[in-house]
Amino acid sequence: MKKLIIIAVILMVPMFAMAQQPKMHIKLFGGWNASALVDRIEGANAEYLHGWQAGGGFRVLHRKAFLEADITFLKYGLTYQPAEDGEGIITEPLDIRIRSLEIPLNMGYVPVNTPAFKWFLYGGLVNKFNLHGQYTYDDIKETFKPSELRLHVYNLGARFGTQVDIAMFNIDFSYTIGITNSFKGRLRTNSHAVMLSVGLAL
Repeated sequence: MKKLIIIAVILMVPMFAMAQQPKMHIKLFGGWNASALVDRIEGANAEYLHGWQAGGGFRVLHRKAFLEADITFLKYGLTYQPAEDGEGIITEPLDIRIRSLEIPLNMGYVPVNTPAFKWFLYGGLVNKFNLHGQYTYDDIKETFKPSELRLHVYNLGARFGTQVDIAMFNIDFSYTIGITNSFKGRLRTNSHAVMLSVGLAL
């Protein structure tokens, strides 16, 4: 009898250990976003402009916790306000479209974890690198580099969100608040963005 118990324990230990191993999912996604600049001045109204995103990454799940890292190509819009000192190539407010690369690092909690349905709550930091953009001025489309409109190439943001897995399909909704200034200058201009993505978690 003792031998049977010992054999049963020996067989169960590896199975228990395998059940505790972290699981990794590969994610592919695309979706919609809306961004706005919030100026730290009285009476300023934020107008959200729409854009799109596509990307991929990986997610490591262990019990009730997870860690996720992605790379996202993003096209978003902002309303550009000319500098008070008159520097820059544009003298009037206008809507601009910017292409950027985002590298978010998120971690969070998994309230529900079943084979068919998973629910995630998370927060993290977003590293954004502005690449180039486009605007229409006097009915002419022009391209620009970030420095030409006093845009910072690098921005840091704080992201909070939730996502669900339904079988192999993933739906992700997040809100990002800019930590660093979007534009160079004394005036505080923080970006706010909402993002909805749909994709696969394999």
